[in-house]
Amino acid sequence: MTIVDKVRFFIFAVFFIGHSAVLNICQMVVCPWLSLLSPVNNRRFNQYIERWFSIVLLIATNLWAPTKFILTGDSELAGKEGNSSSSSNAAMRNISSSVESSWFAPAIEHGCMLISNHQTYFDWIIIWMLGYMCRCDGYIKIILKAELKKVPVFGWSMQFLDFIFLKRKWADDQKTFKSHMQRIVDHKDPSWLLIFPEGTVLCDKRIAISDRFAAKTGLRRPEHTLLPRTNGSMFCLNQLRGRIPYIYDLTIGYEGLKKGDIPEDEYGLVSMYGKCVYPREVHIHVKRYAVEDIPIDEEGFSRWMHKVFVEKDMRMAKYYELGRFPHDHSEDSSIPADEPVLRAVQDAKAKYPTAEFVFMWAQILAILIPARYVLRFALSKASAFLAGLF
Repeated sequence: MTIVDKVRFFIFAVFFIGHSAVLNICQMVVCPWLSLLSPVNNRRFNQYIERWFSIVLLIATNLWAPTKFILTGDSELAGKEGNSSSSSNAAMRNISSSVESSWFAPAIEHGCMLISNHQTYFDWIIIWMLGYMCRCDGYIKIILKAELKKVPVFGWSMQFLDFIFLKRKWADDQKTFKSHMQRIVDHKDPSWLLIFPEGTVLCDKRIAISDRFAAKTGLRRPEHTLLPRTNGSMFCLNQLRGRIPYIYDLTIGYEGLKKGDIPEDEYGLVSMYGKCVYPREVHIHVKRYAVEDIPIDEEGFSRWMHKVFVEKDMRMAKYYELGRFPHDHSEDSSIPADEPVLRAVQDAKAKYPTAEFVFMWAQILAILIPARYVLRFALSKASAFLAGLF
């Protein structure tokens, strides 16, 4: 990194970590007593924290690594409008404003499970920003490894947000999944459960492990993804049956990459927010599966998930060939000739960034300023009480 890169990244770190710390302080001030007095309102408060964090993500990305979302989707996402010429042009309007005709309408109303290929650690930021466009950025639930619970600020905050931390021991993780899924079922919130079935980002070590397992089991060796793990996804889905109507399958491709590249090596967070090396376009293909059509048994679900990732791997091959996801039958024979792909373009930024940022800070100050005086009063009384004892 050059001096300019280091300064650029330092300013980003101050902005991002600073705001994250402020949000975590808000949680520490409010959540301990609110969780005792009103668990429902405590959950609502943390949904606001998630929304504020998404605003921080969007503003940081817009300032340091501005990009556009190029969304494509199967025509059935637009329902009866899927085959009309106007549905393609109205796709992003549908996503962001019209719940009834939106690609994500069922997810906005009932919640969903999201599965995606996992290329870089920027993937979860992309999906969180997509949730913002659907006004569901307060309902994201992410699965993480247990070690991240102890990370200062971020780990503490994610615990308040009720994210799912796994120990990678199935006996323990099954209990964790069950308790979290039960909370999703019990609450009326439209939770978006994000799962990366590959388990980690693409890297040479994981690719070699995936290839060896494919050779051992006779499965098709993927070129652009890893083989998916199915136990956790199947367990979560079976717990959520009857609660969510669809699984949304996202395939993410980054502009500027070519076949054989390791995305995390090219677009790591330091490169993007420090070295100014970032994708000017992020391509996202959206596919939807009805939960009632997905097998419930282990063998059937495993076959289904592997089939989804075979299609995903082939879709990524087309992406590297064309520099985008295919638009019609002439570019990909697997696309029905009478069902053109829906397309939409959207800048990855907040709708009203200045107003939303100012309003966020007004709410933060409304929490922290009174809390300061309450804390000072409490410390004064505690000191006087201790002085009286001695």
